[in-house]
Amino acid sequence: MPIKPVTGMTPLPLDSPDDVAALVELLQRPDSDTRGLGDHLAFLAGTRPELFRPYQEAVITGMLDRFDVSFADQCLLLGGAPDQCVEHLTQRLRSDRSFGDAWALAAIGTAAALTAVAEDVRNGGDREEYELSGIWVPATGPAQYRFSPQRRAVWLQPINEPGKLAAVDHPVGLPVEEVAQNPSATPISWHYLSLRHADVPGLPPWPANRVHLVGTRATCMWTLHAGIDDYGRYRSAAVTFDQPPAAEEEETYRSLEVPGFGLASVELRPYDADLVYCNGHIQLTPGVVGTAGGPPIGLYANPSCPSCGRLMFHVVSVENRIREYGDGWRSLFICEDCHTVSCNATGWN
Repeated sequence: MPIKPVTGMTPLPLDSPDDVAALVELLQRPDSDTRGLGDHLAFLAGTRPELFRPYQEAVITGMLDRFDVSFADQCLLLGGAPDQCVEHLTQRLRSDRSFGDAWALAAIGTAAALTAVAEDVRNGGDREEYELSGIWVPATGPAQYRFSPQRRAVWLQPINEPGKLAAVDHPVGLPVEEVAQNPSATPISWHYLSLRHADVPGLPPWPANRVHLVGTRATCMWTLHAGIDDYGRYRSAAVTFDQPPAAEEEETYRSLEVPGFGLASVELRPYDADLVYCNGHIQLTPGVVGTAGGPPIGLYANPSCPSCGRLMFHVVSVENRIREYGDGWRSLFICEDCHTVSCNATGWN
């Protein structure tokens, strides 16, 4: 069964509109297992979100406090909700603010909803609350999604012969000199993943065929910014740390930098019923290491472009186990206007 509720509840069928109606009825009950039902809703978002559309208004206006669903799943389940839902959430934000209302408003994603998000921020609402979820509010105009709601599961496929790495679309474990313009004078020490830009739905235009997720010699809590050269390699890379790594830590990671270690490719597949939905994510699916597209993970600040200050566009987030080096999540962002990239490393929560 692709649904494994984190609470241990017995999975419910979700094969028909009647099954979805029964799920929403359970959600209305005050004693419902909201976390368990949340995993069912995540499955619905990943497989047939259109079946939830008839219940958008009822949930937004009467059950939002029991709607235990990630922002990424909300974008699919609540996306396109009618304007009366926007009006309802806007009034709630003015009278009794909660991050759940802000999330739902942003998840609707219509012109009316994004205009309301911008007005909320300009009237004193918490900008960071939205930016954590990849929502940018410019000086004028409506808010903007800095992510594509379309998601792809990242499936890892080990490669045993180094010579095969050059032939794959999405390689894991390229030599640093293939992704850094000046490998002898760069903080880039590790290659996690390269993705063909065209294979991640909804990404903005980009001058290179691939974007690279790279790392530096530290466990986590760092952000690496870089520009790109004419070959798509990273140049002028600079790293900032929440806490600089000790010399011993750097030496530990240096010892791991062995050519040929952890070589693999990844395949990007649409969310579907082959995934395991548990605890609001798909990471228990054997072989899955992350998600391309969708909003950022939302646990830490989304980086802003060092050149223009705009919130950067989320490309992919994966677990460090995609190629063991450091610990936690690794994420990649781009600024399509300035042709800059940002890679960051965060802990698990």
